[in-house]
Amino acid sequence: MKKILLSIVAVSAVALLGGCVSLEEYETTRGMYETEAEANAALAAENARLEASLNKEKSDKAALQKSLEEIQKAAANQPAIDKDAMLEELKKIWGGNMGEWETVRSGGAIGVRLDDSGVLFTSGSWTLTDNTKKTLTKLAGIMKDKMSNPNMFVRIDGHTDSDPIKSLKGKGIADNTHLSSMRAMAVRDFLATQGIPKERIFVAGFGENWPIATGSSSRDKQRNRRVEVYMGDADALSIGSLPAASQVSKK
Repeated sequence: MKKILLSIVAVSAVALLGGCVSLEEYETTRGMYETEAEANAALAAENARLEASLNKEKSDKAALQKSLEEIQKAAANQPAIDKDAMLEELKKIWGGNMGEWETVRSGGAIGVRLDDSGVLFTSGSWTLTDNTKKTLTKLAGIMKDKMSNPNMFVRIDGHTDSDPIKSLKGKGIADNTHLSSMRAMAVRDFLATQGIPKERIFVAGFGENWPIATGSSSRDKQRNRRVEVYMGDADALSIGSLPAASQVSKK
């Protein structure tokens, strides 16, 4: 390109000196080719940027695919749940007869599940119903003695169905993950009023991302709208390696 440009300029100069073109025409011609050279350089730089971006996207996609395959492989290699052993652990952690509760496991944690079949919250909100308050009062009564151990903690997991939350946008709720967090916090705050140390309760909101029922019926949605309350030490209450809780027993 430089050689061509120099040749054109040289020819233009000769022509100018020979009286064939005016100085103005010469400057116009030179400016045109300089502009074209700059445009070509900018285009080459943009092509290089796009190619680098495409290569990065391919690399990221490959990394994500590898991570997904590793997670699926780990999930497939999870040992089968020994329900008898888990129930013994449940009694050890929670104490008493838990037969009336639906009990679940998430990673190393043992807890109870409350789904929306009994209507946990008033519609389109995170306000506890009177029935839920009665249930949580009863649950707190079971938890109190165990919480006298300073190494015992509580984790509350909130979950929703997959329905959009358009009606809650005006209340500042961004999405289902936000709503599930608010609902988990409502349960936390109520348990605190029942004597469970609030500073040892932490919450997690998962929105619609970890469903336990895959259908779209009203019953399936009720199952997915749920709160799970776990007790255990700090290690047991980590999120765990499983993508959702596994049922141990059913009330």
